[in-house]
Amino acid sequence: MLRLRLVWIALATLTTFAHAGTCDFSAVGTRTQQLLTSASLTDAGIVIGTARGVLYKQYFGSYDDATIIPVASATKLLSGVRIMQLVDQGRIDLNTPVSTYLPEFTGTKGTMTMREMFSHTAGYGDDEDSLVLAADTTLADDVAYIAAHVDQPYPPPGSYFAYGGISMQVGGQVAQVQSGQDWQAGWIAHVGTPLGITSIDWQGLKPTQNYRISGSAQSSLPDYARVLAMLAGGGVGNGYRILSSNAIATMNHDQTNGATLAYAPPTANGSTDYGIGTWIESDISVSADAPTISSIGKFGFTPWVDFGYGYFGVLMVYQPTQTTPVIGQRTHAALEDISTIVRAQLDASCPLQQ
Repeated sequence: MLRLRLVWIALATLTTFAHAGTCDFSAVGTRTQQLLTSASLTDAGIVIGTARGVLYKQYFGSYDDATIIPVASATKLLSGVRIMQLVDQGRIDLNTPVSTYLPEFTGTKGTMTMREMFSHTAGYGDDEDSLVLAADTTLADDVAYIAAHVDQPYPPPGSYFAYGGISMQVGGQVAQVQSGQDWQAGWIAHVGTPLGITSIDWQGLKPTQNYRISGSAQSSLPDYARVLAMLAGGGVGNGYRILSSNAIATMNHDQTNGATLAYAPPTANGSTDYGIGTWIESDISVSADAPTISSIGKFGFTPWVDFGYGYFGVLMVYQPTQTTPVIGQRTHAALEDISTIVRAQLDASCPLQQ
């Protein structure tokens, strides 16, 4: 992996911190407190930053930099990064049938592609089958079971958008086979360690080797922010090239090819705009060429990257006892409001281009 130690990075960092002193993000904290009050929560964290540094960070209640929580579906973005890294390396092709990598997938199942598996258009949907994703097995065995026993409710691949995790589970096994590495170990070695990350792994639901590719990661606030800073920085983070610009353009542009909506969570508001592991926030994007992406978890963890304004945000919330749609809808509304606040500040007092 190419090590980049360029003088302009250091200069840009100094510039960003100089601008941070002229910004007033207090309204971000106020909006976060409103979210906590509405959800009867006391603990949270919020960070706003760019590839060049943190513009604003605040914790509420007992949370601090050392707090690690399950991020649920915010895992999908993390997994999408690893998949696109392997695409960059030529180990995976987004349009190759899965049967090429995993011959146990035959018939219609065998025709689904990584692009479809990571954009919810592979023909699978709900991932709550009690025999799938068991913690006491391995990812390889789980995917072998999927190949042999789990039918696609929305065939053929590419026809329907159905949000879920089974197809990403299959994609994770493809990554293991093509990289020759365990999923978690590969992510840590090639994404986490270069970015200086120590808290992210796939043990957020319970100890397991059957990593839930779509939803079992855990993270601290600073570590997840490091991933988003890399995306906002065009694929470079902590001086390392993690992804190419082409990989990021794939992640942050719709990959569903007009698939018919079969199921989307309430936070999607009927949208099927989805990249590789990321929602495309079309309603708040500056333009199609400079989108905002997100990956909201069902417990409330809400990351996003605004490519139009060049900043990222992470709202760290954990409410596992709440019904899924409620906390997700509340955090999505907070994302929209915070986005408006941040953009106004960047327009008025600390423009990133200076």
